[in-house]
Amino acid sequence: MFNNVGIMGDLETRVIETSTENFERVCDVNVLGAFHGAKHDARVMVSAKKGCILFAARLALKICYGNSHAYKTSKHVVAGLTKSLVVELGEHGIKVNCISPHGIFTLMFQKTLVFFDKRRARR
Repeated sequence: MFNNVGIMGDLETRVIETSTENFERVCDVNVLGAFHGAKHDARVMVSAKKGCILFAARLALKICYGNSHAYKTSKHVVAGLTKSLVVELGEHGIKVNCISPHGIFTLMFQKTLVFFDKRRARR
């Protein structure tokens, strides 16, 4: 199961500009989406005594290059969830991993680039 859930939310890069509503929405989708995907697939995998859950956390785990606080936080939580599930599900023969690719040219990534180009132009 490839668990690649995620939204960027509003591109608020300063904590004082970050709305609580945006932070909650991003975490609801990115964290709870990942959790629910793993939870429901694990039910099938545990009974089969095999399976693999692969999360995508992105490079936001390693570098701070302008994503919103909500997005970065949510991806750190997904990495923590991965570690927790490794311990729990490994004893049932289920592999759990998290990858952190960088620069996959999706619409979400394009939106980020446009935002930062406009921000740089204003300086």
